[in-house]
Amino acid sequence: MKQFKTVWLSIIFLGLLPLAWAEGEDAVATIASDGASSDSHKMLRQTNDVKGYQSLSVAGQDIDSAYLEETLGEQYGAIILIHDQGEQFESQGVITPLRHDLLEYGWSTLSLSFDYPYEPNILLSMSEGMLGEQVDSSAATPAPGPKVDSLDANTSTLPPVSNQERIQTALAFLQAKGVERIVFIGHGAGGDMAIELLDTIKTPISALILVGSTALPKNDIFNAFNFPIFDVYGSNDLEQVPAAVQHRKIAMKRIGNTRYQSRRIVGADHLFSGLQATLTATVSGWLRTKFVEQADN
Repeated sequence: MKQFKTVWLSIIFLGLLPLAWAEGEDAVATIASDGASSDSHKMLRQTNDVKGYQSLSVAGQDIDSAYLEETLGEQYGAIILIHDQGEQFESQGVITPLRHDLLEYGWSTLSLSFDYPYEPNILLSMSEGMLGEQVDSSAATPAPGPKVDSLDANTSTLPPVSNQERIQTALAFLQAKGVERIVFIGHGAGGDMAIELLDTIKTPISALILVGSTALPKNDIFNAFNFPIFDVYGSNDLEQVPAAVQHRKIAMKRIGNTRYQSRRIVGADHLFSGLQATLTATVSGWLRTKFVEQADN
């Protein structure tokens, strides 16, 4: 009789075990689902929560931008950051660290969205050691098409806003705030664009900083550049960058611009991965030498 009860209880236990296991799986699945949902919402909030965000009205359309005031207590000027192709006005590689970190050195920052043409055969080949391996340019991923501003969805029937219009609006925005010294920082293709824009705008700027730029403009464009120019690049940057820097260095010597300087940061790739603080220190140090220390003297 005792053995019968033991067998009967064992049968009941084994019968209920799958149900308990299923409930446990459901509970685990629910937790996993809730966790994924939480992470997803958190990521969405982080993506949309751009510090200093505001839209600039350009030709009747709203363009994404972000403006931050300096935090030093002394306003040395403002910096317009021009992002690389395939990046956005908030870009973790170079633009976002610079626009946040330069505030404590007395520089306000303005980053805005620019429009790049579609280039299906854009060369993405990296120098040896960048991102851990050599990238085959023949298998490179095509560059994305022109970025559509998130706030432009209701104005798709309007003509596209040119980069000249965007930069003019940005300059007017800073001038309305009483900013007298304006510096351009262009990263990658943003440096190329900065040079092109400087050849068309009438508002004078105080300096141009190129970060990993491959621009090879005609030398006559440099003739009108009588302001300080700073070329910064990494030893593991895109393979075209060192040649471009050398080209600009020679062009500056030919036109007698003695305020041109270049700096190579050892170990840095095109995004300055892990070396953003070094990039900020290099840029802020150069700005201090050119504008702050000279003013003190």
